[in-house]
Amino acid sequence: VVGVKAKSKADDYTINAKAVILASGSISDSNEKVAEWAHRDAKHWHSSVNVNKTGDGISMAVAAGAQRGPVSFVAHLSSEGKGIKLLSNVYTTAWQPAALWVNSDGSRFVNEDVAMSFSQAANAVYTQLGHTAWSIFDESQVDYMIEKGVDSGVGVLVPVGAKLTKLKEEIKTALDEGSDSFFAASSVSAMAKKLGVPAKNLEAAVTAYNRGCAEGHDGEFFKDVKYMRPINTKKLYAIRLTSAFFTAFGGLNVNRDFEVLNTKNQPIKGLYATGLEVSRMIGHTYTTWTSGYAFGFSCYSGRHAALNAVEKMGL
Repeated sequence: VVGVKAKSKADDYTINAKAVILASGSISDSNEKVAEWAHRDAKHWHSSVNVNKTGDGISMAVAAGAQRGPVSFVAHLSSEGKGIKLLSNVYTTAWQPAALWVNSDGSRFVNEDVAMSFSQAANAVYTQLGHTAWSIFDESQVDYMIEKGVDSGVGVLVPVGAKLTKLKEEIKTALDEGSDSFFAASSVSAMAKKLGVPAKNLEAAVTAYNRGCAEGHDGEFFKDVKYMRPINTKKLYAIRLTSAFFTAFGGLNVNRDFEVLNTKNQPIKGLYATGLEVSRMIGHTYTTWTSGYAFGFSCYSGRHAALNAVEKMGL
């Protein structure tokens, strides 16, 4: 690789260089690549922050003979629909571990404190039929989130302990707008009808969950007892759970010098890739326990790609 060609509305450019370092991000905002390269349903697994990352750098590298590597995601729980805005108080309720999560069958399917690890929570929801689920909570939990704050933050954007002071106002707005992703009901059977799930299954799930709360032990999924709060008031709420991602991660395989590898696993002279264009740095989805890893790796790989390029150019 001896340079790069670029095109703008005004002109075409040819930039000659002894090395080219790719740092244009992954494929987050290309639904076609998400579906084709990552084998995900882009309608139910999509970017929540559109910054026009469509994998152009990766595509150029592949055209130059690079092997394409696996794509991972910094996934997260989400919810969308009328009356539900990203990072709003209502939206934040979808990230809470004290609720009861059920699938389209009206059955509980996971330990809800997985919400504390948002990428794994997104995986759990995505595996359900239709790639969605429901988080059910009651009026007492609404009061808890208003008065004591949330147990799980939305990354660093809504901090742990934040009090949802506008929650009741936003709940009213969502209900008044006829949201198909947020419902209120006065009984479990009425809620089942609104969600379109079997009432028998939902009632069994709520009964078993409340029994676990009373006993202080979740014998079904072993949820942390501090998040076991019963659903026993006359006012119930449900918010639709979906999966999304902050960014995709990967697309090109590199060696330890960050040289892009060709289809024979040999470095392409003069071509480097950094940051989120590099594959195999995480598994299928981000691990929350190393939060900030993408930032750290981007800084490290960018610096060392430049240092290695300079050394190999003999400068």
